[in-house]
Amino acid sequence: MREADRSRTETSKTEMSKTETSKAETSKDRAGDGKTSAAQRDGAEKKTAVFRKSPQEIIKQACMLIAGCLCCSISTNWILIPNGLAAPGITGISLTVEHFTGINYSFVYYAITILILITTWFTLGKKDASNIVILSILYPAVLSVLSFVDIQIVFEDKLIALAVFGVIYGVGIGIPYRIGFSYGGDDTVAKILKKCVWKSIELKKIYYFEEVLIILFMATAFDLDTLAYAFAGQLIYVNAMNYVVFNLGPKLYDMQIIGDQKMEEVEDFIINTIHKSVTIYHDAVGGYSREPKVQMSCVCNSKEYIQLREFIKKGSYNCFIKVIPLVHVFGQNRDFHRLDDENIE
Repeated sequence: MREADRSRTETSKTEMSKTETSKAETSKDRAGDGKTSAAQRDGAEKKTAVFRKSPQEIIKQACMLIAGCLCCSISTNWILIPNGLAAPGITGISLTVEHFTGINYSFVYYAITILILITTWFTLGKKDASNIVILSILYPAVLSVLSFVDIQIVFEDKLIALAVFGVIYGVGIGIPYRIGFSYGGDDTVAKILKKCVWKSIELKKIYYFEEVLIILFMATAFDLDTLAYAFAGQLIYVNAMNYVVFNLGPKLYDMQIIGDQKMEEVEDFIINTIHKSVTIYHDAVGGYSREPKVQMSCVCNSKEYIQLREFIKKGSYNCFIKVIPLVHVFGQNRDFHRLDDENIE
């Protein structure tokens, strides 16, 4: 009896230990699953936060895209064509095709941009195609509608007409470029040629070679004066576009702040109040005092620069501040440019 009881007791202990072990493993697995799902959720939230836009930002971007399309359409339909001028690029090809076929150039433009969109998808990938898909549909539609609106702005001097066209057209192209969108025109074709044909050649050289070919094609329908005006107009609108993309907007400054070791509040203000990143160097040494210093570098716009300066002044922080105006800044902040922004000069 005692031996039987002992065996039953040992069996029950063994079963209990197995049960406890399985519970521990189960709880461990659950904890592990919890950690994994939490990490996945954090990653998903971070990824969503990067691409999530507020309704105000979406409305603002939509208004800017529409404004850009209106500028390009008005300058083409109401200034360029009534003054007997022509423009290179996809517009020039479309006008040349219209000259020989009688098909409205806006429909030809629509067909060419859709073809460029499809080619971009298969050659440059989804990212580049997504940047041009909206304007590939929106701009030809606006261009077509305004082509049937009978408004003509005619100047006595063609050079004045050309200058007005170039500025308005360049602004219309530059506005979408500044917020990361593209019309999918000859600049996109140049990118395709660079990736698939002339990989080692600089992009702007491909772009200008492409424009020369287009002007030669336009020579079959337009006289030499018109082609000369088209080339001059291109120089005007490319410079206007580059000004809007790279120079128009918030002025940016590099604020270099050198102070003592008690700079945590300044760091917190930069990150949590004006929402800019800051680079901190802890190994700085004062050349005169030989005391350890903290050096901070922060890129901010004019408004944020004033806010940071006032915060430092009111806090009576012992700082030495250098403010350096910047030409271009590339990064992920809304005030900065993206690395794939092309400055075609």
